[in-house]
Amino acid sequence: MALFSKKGSTTLKPKPLTFSLPPGAMLVPVVSEKSTRLQTMGQYLFSVIGKVNKIETKKAVESIFGVRVVGVNSIGLPGKVVRRGRVTGRRRARRHLVVRLAPGESIDFSKTL
Repeated sequence: MALFSKKGSTTLKPKPLTFSLPPGAMLVPVVSEKSTRLQTMGQYLFSVIGKVNKIETKKAVESIFGVRVVGVNSIGLPGKVVRRGRVTGRRRARRHLVVRLAPGESIDFSKTL
């Protein structure tokens, strides 16, 4: 059975996509101690502005940076309560996405931004 042979199997590079995020949505890389520590493990942290799901994030990162994405994890961060004297308010809730790349792949933000 030639379909299941391991001979000649190679890692596939993603096809160049022309995918764009929905209007008003944006992926912003997060620069922090935790994100630089995650980069050594092949994971990159992005902050999301607007409504973007995991599938759209995967397609956007693959088309923008030309890498192969293995998975995307979402972290919901609640808005904090802030006070200015007696007046209380709330900051906006936000979301971070952790994008895991295939082994051997990396993103160089200095060249792309």
